[in-house]
Amino acid sequence: MRKLLVILGAVLLVSASALWANGQKEGGGAPVTVSYMTWDSGKGLEITQSAVDAFQKKYPNVTVELQSVPEGYDDKVMTANAAGNTPDGLLMWNTSQFAEAGVVENLSPYIARDGFDMGQYLPVLKSWSTYNGAIWGLPKDYTPRAIYYNKKVFDQAGVAYPQAGWTWADFTDIVKKLTNGKTGADARYGYVAIPGHTYAIQSYIWMNGGDLCSPDGKTASGYINSPAVAEVVKWYKGLFDMSVSTGTMDAYQNLGQTEFQSGIVGMMDNGMWPLATFLGDTSLSFGIAAPPVPRKGVALSPIIHSATWSVFAKAKHKDAAWQLVKYLGGPDGIRINCAAHWGLPPISSLAGELGFTKDPYLNAFLDIGKQATRAPTFVRSPKWFEADSEFQAALQKIFLSNADIQSSLNDAAARMDKILQGTK
Repeated sequence: MRKLLVILGAVLLVSASALWANGQKEGGGAPVTVSYMTWDSGKGLEITQSAVDAFQKKYPNVTVELQSVPEGYDDKVMTANAAGNTPDGLLMWNTSQFAEAGVVENLSPYIARDGFDMGQYLPVLKSWSTYNGAIWGLPKDYTPRAIYYNKKVFDQAGVAYPQAGWTWADFTDIVKKLTNGKTGADARYGYVAIPGHTYAIQSYIWMNGGDLCSPDGKTASGYINSPAVAEVVKWYKGLFDMSVSTGTMDAYQNLGQTEFQSGIVGMMDNGMWPLATFLGDTSLSFGIAAPPVPRKGVALSPIIHSATWSVFAKAKHKDAAWQLVKYLGGPDGIRINCAAHWGLPPISSLAGELGFTKDPYLNAFLDIGKQATRAPTFVRSPKWFEADSEFQAALQKIFLSNADIQSSLNDAAARMDKILQGTK
């Protein structure tokens, strides 16, 4: 009799779970309020709110409260997690660190339970979402890095615009031709190269046959100090020596957008973020080119930026939060989120429907993004950014103080190994 009661109880529990899931699909179920944390503000927050509003129409039993944290986002996420009082969901970018720290929920069981199709996403975005074999979020959108070029600066210098398949030598030659050697208001430079911008140069390292660390994320020696990386650093050092220098530029924020827009520099490296501003400037004529490759015939391997819709591991309403994440990361949510053209759709089949292929600038980013096959190095190790600070310091010594390239990289690799292996 006791065995029978246990079986009946299990059946009732499974039935209740199935009814809850079906109720969610039909928009029914008990009322629940889900809190969701994002770094978006302004227009970005309005876009997310539009997608949330559409979700709530489909699932009227779920009320979503967005929490905008535009400053100190990562610190506030970690603080909330440590206090055990987190929202239900969050926008996430640092997959390995947040997963390792127990901040985010493993979504693989939810994906398997609901038969959610991860194959609809570009493989590189699935890699971004993956750590230790598990999925920790659904892709929001993405952008590859590309080269913006100011057509007016090129025309004034009598230099041809970049062509597909251009090489590092071509790039260097153009930078030389665009740089006029003048000072003050008449000065023109070919490029904006930032000392210590290790994220941006990953793609050049990959294209040159190198890498920043081992596949398991535990070893830098033999990678960061390899001949392939040293060659990239030497080339980029040459670009830096010819580039505009300003104390207002930061490696991960302002990449010379003002200087580019005003015509002080002819080329800059960035994602899609400045596109709307540039298109709104009627005095600016510009184009988008793929990053140059080391030599003719070498395949492009661009770096991307992305983020995921994720669920807090300590969420009070995990199933409802997953339902929201599944909507935002699914075709309906992506259509709303990417309609503003702030980022590329992670489901490539939606690009044509959303007008990306009809716009020359958006289509340029789309073509570059399709060639991205590798997720950034930080997804391999939660300790990567701590280790990467040593690489950044080495580059700054090389670029700013003309330190020896190989010895600087050797020293950085040794320090990075200790950090990645937890022996520091």
